[in-house]
Amino acid sequence: MTNFLTLLIEYKRKIYLLVLLCVIISTIFAILSLSLHKDTIIQEMPIQVETYTVKAKTITKKINSIATVQYKDKAIISSKIFGRVEKIFVEQGKHVKKGQLLAKIETYALELQLKEATAQLKKAQANLRLAEEKLLQAERNVEQRLKAIAKSKLELTDKYVTLQNTEDILRKKEKLFKAGGVTETELNMLRTNYHTVKTQFLQARKDYETLIVGFRDSDIAKAGFIKPQDETKTNELFKLINTAMEQAERDAAKSQVEQAKTQIDIIKTNINEASITSPIDGIVAVRSIDIGEKVSEDTNLFVIINTAKVYCISQLNENDLIYIQPNQKAEITIDALHKTYSGKVDIVSPVLDQTSRTADVKIICSNKDNSLKPGMFARVSINVQTIPDAICIPATSLKESDTFSVFIIKNDMAFEKKVTVKERIDDEILVDGLQEGDIISSSQIKLLYDKAKVKIISKTN
Repeated sequence: MTNFLTLLIEYKRKIYLLVLLCVIISTIFAILSLSLHKDTIIQEMPIQVETYTVKAKTITKKINSIATVQYKDKAIISSKIFGRVEKIFVEQGKHVKKGQLLAKIETYALELQLKEATAQLKKAQANLRLAEEKLLQAERNVEQRLKAIAKSKLELTDKYVTLQNTEDILRKKEKLFKAGGVTETELNMLRTNYHTVKTQFLQARKDYETLIVGFRDSDIAKAGFIKPQDETKTNELFKLINTAMEQAERDAAKSQVEQAKTQIDIIKTNINEASITSPIDGIVAVRSIDIGEKVSEDTNLFVIINTAKVYCISQLNENDLIYIQPNQKAEITIDALHKTYSGKVDIVSPVLDQTSRTADVKIICSNKDNSLKPGMFARVSINVQTIPDAICIPATSLKESDTFSVFIIKNDMAFEKKVTVKERIDDEILVDGLQEGDIISSSQIKLLYDKAKVKIISKTN
């Protein structure tokens, strides 16, 4: 009896399991059938899409970045002299023009120095006049000496000729004396006359040799010159050699005059430097001095910044720098002012920062109303390239997989077409493979497939 009951229970359990299995299989079959039926329904229903009409247009490629406003010109004005601040003419924040007087340093000590230097100049000029007069007198003496030498030379020549004639007469008389034609007394008188003439000649030669000292060819060579062939030039050279001391005194006096003049110029320059002026147009950013304060050389007095034009300095990475060139147009947006300004690239740094791999790009912008303040945050957009007749499509129109494609809409059907992506510009994509006038889908790209039925719900031209 027990075995019978056990068999009966086991039999009922198998039946229950068989029924449960049949129910599961039926359910799965029903679900699959419903799904297949639904897909068929979906495939038969048109897909609602938005479209975009392709057209050629001129687009501008831009590089966007953040920047900081900075002044274009800055002048740190320092003192060039030692003194006490006597007057201050401008305050911090004031606009100044180039050359405008900013402050004045006391010049009383400099004015005393100027009077002393002026007196020294007069003394040096008097010494120069005296030295020039000495040189002029020395030149006159040389001219007189040259004339005396010429005269002495003529006299020496004349005495030499007289001596030769006297000697010739004496020799002839000596011969006549031996023949008895001349008396001894007469011969002795001739001998006495000969000795007298000879003495006069020797004295004249001695005087000439003394007179030509400093006027000889050897004197020219000793002075380091070459004797000219022309007599006039030779005399000029003798004048130069024999007035060397007076010329040196004249040159020394001239040097003293120049030194005195230089000292006066220095003092006058320092007096002028006591009037502190602005080297540029701009605004007084810093005033570092007060009246009565003593300043020395290189003491900073003012800082002037020129904000009529400002720089917007942006740091661009090396990948973007290859597109940046001077004079490219740029737009500068100041969020704090809710304004956009026009500018252009002025300077592109040739050096990259080795850490950040970026370089500074300076964009110049007009700031006549002084609304742009150094230190402001800015967003810049630089126009780096203009592409005419470009075919651009919305990013939502592109199907991306191993290749790129779009869906052209014709006769309420979508036809898939491959395209070549050239570049992404903001929210648009520059492509090849489409023609102006093509209508493409700009939505439901993931649901679309080739030759799918579509229903246009919105058009964008």
